[in-house]
Amino acid sequence: MSNNNELILVVGGTGKTGKHVVEQLKAKGHNVRVGSRSTTPRLDLHDPLTWAEALEGVTAAYIAPPDIPFADKEFVASLVNSGVRRIVTLSGRRIQKLDPESQTSMARTEKSVRESGVEWTVLQANNFNQNFTEGDYADAVKAGRHSLPLGDTREPLIDAEDIAEVAAVTLTTDGHAGKVYELTGPQSLTQGEAMAAIAEATGKPVVYHAADPAEHAAELSQAGLPDEVVAFLNAMYEFMRTGAIADTTDHVRQVLGRDPIDFATWAKRAAEAGAWS
Repeated sequence: MSNNNELILVVGGTGKTGKHVVEQLKAKGHNVRVGSRSTTPRLDLHDPLTWAEALEGVTAAYIAPPDIPFADKEFVASLVNSGVRRIVTLSGRRIQKLDPESQTSMARTEKSVRESGVEWTVLQANNFNQNFTEGDYADAVKAGRHSLPLGDTREPLIDAEDIAEVAAVTLTTDGHAGKVYELTGPQSLTQGEAMAAIAEATGKPVVYHAADPAEHAAELSQAGLPDEVVAFLNAMYEFMRTGAIADTTDHVRQVLGRDPIDFATWAKRAAEAGAWS
């Protein structure tokens, strides 16, 4: 795609992956529009009245779906009708097995993008390393006790910056249409091993507690999370406990020509940047 006549919309452009997609694209000289509720023009996926202005002139789009389902089919149709010819969407790894009826936001959005009639690429990613620095688990890790209902389940956690670089490449180069890339880190770790790596990086103790699934779900509800989000997380943790997404892939290398960053190296960099200070 030409840098001169393109405009790439990054939906969720201030989020964990989106902000890095924006950085990657701008660094490569591409024209970018950040799509979020805090930008101008404003883009709120749950408010269709904000769509038209935000989509004007857009030729390609990256979508990081929100936790709460939105009118995904209508939004994707609006992208296509506005002239978008390439869509890259973030999704969950093997989401079709986790959510075969496509009820969650990610699964619904992926389905709509696949059926859009334009070039599409799906990035099915494992959970992000950044969940421990700027996400749901950050405060617990900083406090020294991380709790999840995953037992000794292994998962190849991935750096959101690696996902973003894959997104930037698939948005701006040919050869990725109709592809589903399963993006993983280079090694599969238990939560305990991940905490040990963070403890090594920070010099501070961080322990992992294998929570009871029912008790953990109740705590999430008491914390005020919407019922549909709690239900999805419950299902995801149950899915993960089967080992369904414990294996690694070489898809990051296929796209970027290099391996993804390993967790220990990422943790050291995050600690040096003051993530848990």
